[in-house]
Amino acid sequence: MKEAFLHHIWQMKCIEMKDLCTFHGNPIEIINFGKINHDAGPDFYNAEIVIGKQLWVGCVEMHINSSDWDFHHHSNDKNYQNVILHVVWNHDKEIEKLRQSNVETLVLQDFVSKEIIYNYQQILSNQSYSIPCKGLLKKIDWNKISFWFDRLLIDRLEEKSITILNLFKQSNNNWEEVSFKLFASNFGLRVNKETFEIWANSFPFAVLQKNQNKPLSLEALFFGQAGFLEDELDDYTKDLKKEYLFLQRKYDLSPLNKFIFKFSSMRPYGFPTIRLAQLSAIYTSEKSLFSKIISFTNLKEIEQFFQNFDLNSYWKSHYVFGKESKESSKKLSIDKIHNLIINTIIPLKFAYDLTIDKLDSDYFLDILNDLKVENNNIIDAYIASGFKINSAKDSQSIIHLKKRYCDEKKCLNCAIGTEVLKP
Repeated sequence: MKEAFLHHIWQMKCIEMKDLCTFHGNPIEIINFGKINHDAGPDFYNAEIVIGKQLWVGCVEMHINSSDWDFHHHSNDKNYQNVILHVVWNHDKEIEKLRQSNVETLVLQDFVSKEIIYNYQQILSNQSYSIPCKGLLKKIDWNKISFWFDRLLIDRLEEKSITILNLFKQSNNNWEEVSFKLFASNFGLRVNKETFEIWANSFPFAVLQKNQNKPLSLEALFFGQAGFLEDELDDYTKDLKKEYLFLQRKYDLSPLNKFIFKFSSMRPYGFPTIRLAQLSAIYTSEKSLFSKIISFTNLKEIEQFFQNFDLNSYWKSHYVFGKESKESSKKLSIDKIHNLIINTIIPLKFAYDLTIDKLDSDYFLDILNDLKVENNNIIDAYIASGFKINSAKDSQSIIHLKKRYCDEKKCLNCAIGTEVLKP
């Protein structure tokens, strides 16, 4: 048993009011449960309680055991002089100071549904699952708590905005540079995410901007900085290397070691070389990507925009330099575009909207609601547990739910936990 559970019971009024009485048998009528106190002092303030025939107005203090009052030295603390009711789970000791002040004790476990206690114990003891309420979800009315998932999504976007706005400051308030670094991180996928972030920081963003009008120069910059142009494997790499050596001298560039990029255990379409070629195609065609991003009004516009980029023809028959393969399109797949929308474009626009104080939550909710559910182990586990997940809006909410509530077992602060614990 934890004290937070007592707070939850009191806040949610999950008490059987019939025949409610103190340990000493005086009847209790709770007019106002009061407001929870997040600072020092008693747990609830401004409570109004009739004990016997006397109306008391003041504070309520809660403990697992009555003896905790003495253990916490409340008798000598002026902050607790206005306590009108001592609420405990176990009454293991009479508190002399409270009896002298005519402060009664309510033993909570005598007036709480056994179902609530059972459900709470199930959650606490559920150590084998990452979803504490697994097995208790049949009673949930998902429509009733739909607001909670919207709140989780906005919380997730606000949390991501902190990182983005810090990057904004580091980039001297340059949103175009922020966009490039976020896109680079995304194109690295999970395996090369950190490597692509290192790569994006290995040269000044101004160098990229100065060479956007020359496709060969931009490709040379991207591949040369990644260390992929050491060997002259064919005419294309020879041209790129020649151009990169010029850029290297002009801008005093230092290339990375190509071996920090991972290729193993990846599908060819996700190879770093292909991702760099795609990124180069985007920045060659679109000079102000951030400005374009904040102009989108719906999902269709975003999809069409990112489906139009053509890579250098070399990549139609290559996945890596110097090794031919069967010809295939290397354009961004619709799944990759959706991944960009979920993990980069929406968080970026959300952060920007916060800075100009023009946040339209419905815009983000509507776009994510039109995207299909993400496919990963976390979502699979929650679906198997009984969660209703119908779109990317739901799956993003679930990821935040797991990270900030389930993993930390903050069930008493969760709308789902609250519903599960209701009798």
